[in-house]
Order: sequence, then structure tokens, then C-alpha cells
Amino acid sequence: MRKHILKFYNPEKHLTMTTSNLQVGQHVKYEIPTKSYFNVTENFYKVVPKVSPLKGRHFNSCAVVGNSGIVLNSKCGQEIDSMDFVIRCNLPPTSGYEKDVGSKSNFTTMNPSVISVYYRKFLKIKKDHERLLRRLRQIGDQILYVPAFTSGGGRNMNEVAGFMLQYNLQIKTAFPPPGINNIIRSIWKNSQFRLRRPSTGAHMYALAATMCDRIHMYGFYPFSTDPYGTPLRYHYYENSKMIKVATHNMPEEFRALQMLHQRGALVLHTEPCQ
Repeated sequence: MRKHILKFYNPEKHLTMTTSNLQVGQHVKYEIPTKSYFNVTENFYKVVPKVSPLKGRHFNSCAVVGNSGIVLNSKCGQEIDSMDFVIRCNLPPTSGYEKDVGSKSNFTTMNPSVISVYYRKFLKIKKDHERLLRRLRQIGDQILYVPAFTSGGGRNMNEVAGFMLQYNLQIKTAFPPPGINNIIRSIWKNSQFRLRRPSTGAHMYALAATMCDRIHMYGFYPFSTDPYGTPLRYHYYENSKMIKVATHNMPEEFRALQMLHQRGALVLHTEPCQ
């Protein structure tokens, strides 16, 4: 699987833009067809990495942790934290859920929409300001992966970059180039699966496959009830019911993960760990 993915996805090239291929004032066209562009400000340029934060890295075991309610009461936290490298999706809270999802995080993704939905007024309202600061400080000196050039929603990353500089946050950053969704989609294009726009989980599996010998995936389960009929939350940290996401084809992605599990290319966890 690694050989197949490397035909399309090169982590040295596709994990992040760097200061060598961006400059202040540059307009980067968003991936999703639109007439608008991302304007690279001085603050944003200052948080762009000079080299990939994962350059030359390789790990024996990796955990990719999604946010499905299937992880609640799983008691998988200790197992997740035992992995060499832990990837989390879309800046999820872990405080209060450690026994199920662990607390270790080496790589955290954050779609710009997370800011719009959960921290929308962080520049104006003290409560949102403090919550965002607290969450970003939890990342410490580890990696924050932000697809800022995917759509117009990424424009808020200029303000987030200023926020990071204001508080001297030591976060390592990664900003994948425009077109990253097409690159990930090409991995599946000629397969038996029909994925739409690849989810964050699909992106993170592709990354993990290039640098991890053993991949364990938790919290990827797109159905409203578990295998025993118990209702599930959409996100483990929110008391909301499962919803259908039109942007992605999550049941089809889940079927792909099941196939890869059966082939031994990953371990898909949908049962409690203890």
C-alpha cells in the first residue's frame, strides 16, 4: 500500500508549503473553484515552516484518531497513547475523554472551518479567545496541520497566525499545497471504491502509510448506531446525533478502511480496547 500511495503522494512535497515557495503578498488560488485567493500576510509567512516538520521521520506504530462517537466508553486511551506517533483530526478536545481517546498528540489537523464554528469570535470575545489559546497551547511544540488553501474559509488563518505569534506559541505548522484533495483522490481513482472529496481521515491514512509500519485507526465509524444498535454521537465530544455529510461519502470510505484492515494495511478499531 505504501508503494501505491507514494506513486501519487510524496510527503516531502505534499505535506506542507514552505517559505521557499511562498512569499509575503503572494496570492494563492484556493483549490475549490472560486475567484478568490488566499493572501499571504507577513504574520502568516512567519508561521510557515522552512522545511517539513516530518522530514526524514519514520515510526514503528502510529494511531490515527477520528472523532466518531464510537470511541466513547472504548477505554482505548492508554493504547492510543502507547503508539509512537499519534495523529488527531480537527482540533478535538481530549480533556475529560482521556480514558477513551488518550491525551498524546504529535500531529493535529485543523480545518479552517473549526475556527469559524467553535471559536468564531476569538478576536472579539474573551471566552472564545481564551478557549482557542488554551486548546492551541495543548499542542505544545508538536505539529498543527491546516489546509488553508482548500477553500475561501482558509482566509481566517491570517488572523490565527497573528494569534499564534502574539502568544509566542511554539507549534510546528504544516500547510498542504492547493490540489491536495485531488492528490488524495487519485489514490482511489482506479479502485473499486468511489470516494467523493476525501475526508481528513483519508488524508491522514495516506500520510501515515508513507511513514508508519503499523497503523491503528480509532474513531472512524460513520453510522448512527454501533454494531449492537446503541445510538452514537456524531462527535464523541458533542451531544449531537449522527448526520449525513454530503461533501464526503463516509460509508464508502469506511468500506475502504475495512478492506485495508482485512488486507493487513491497517488495524481498524470499532470495539472497546479492554
